[in-house]
Amino acid sequence: MFGRSKDFVYKVLATKKKAVALQHLSSELDTPMPTLLSTVKALESDGLVEVFYGTEKAHIMVKAKTLEDFV
Repeated sequence: MFGRSKDFVYKVLATKKKAVALQHLSSELDTPMPTLLSTVKALESDGLVEVFYGTEKAHIMVKAKTLEDFV
């Protein structure tokens, strides 16, 4: 089940093509923050997403890495 949720979260992020606040993504996917954060961390360790802090200190931003990032 965890693998399927990773695929789903990555596809949502790749579709957006920009960085998204983790809080916003959590409410959009109706997923608790701790669950989503662990999924995003797994995607980050796979090299599929980039996690960074936004302009405001409390925002954690997530962006999917796509082929355009490597070309």
